[in-house]
Amino acid sequence: MIYNALLAALYVATTVINPIGTMAIQIRVSEMLAVIPFFNRQYIPGIILGVGIANLFSGLGFMDVLVGVGIAVISYTISYFVKNIWVNVGQYSILCGIFVGLMLWMVLGIPFWFSFITITISTLMTTSIGAFVFSKIGDRILPAIK
Repeated sequence: MIYNALLAALYVATTVINPIGTMAIQIRVSEMLAVIPFFNRQYIPGIILGVGIANLFSGLGFMDVLVGVGIAVISYTISYFVKNIWVNVGQYSILCGIFVGLMLWMVLGIPFWFSFITITISTLMTTSIGAFVFSKIGDRILPAIK
């Protein structure tokens, strides 16, 4: 429970202090942490809580909370059946691109394909870095991560 609380706090902090962590062009450094549940499912609650709280601070508030938490739940459910970390990184990034892109299009009128491409690419970059780092040194940072 302590590790989940710590992960949630770290996710929130790294999202909120990031000036380019929301909207159509975003590089959300905190997404590096979103891959941790792909290694160990016990960390799902911490990341989902972190996503929910962090998204409250975005310009879209509760709508962003619903979309972000929904993406995490869908992605971590898929990862229960797919054990390859890189496939999970890809499906998570694509889901972010689709659902955040749709939300931005429906709420703010930002063109879907623009948002989809920019969000998918930026999420793929940050989650790939996270997957690489946690596959190499994750067991030194969090218990039983490999």
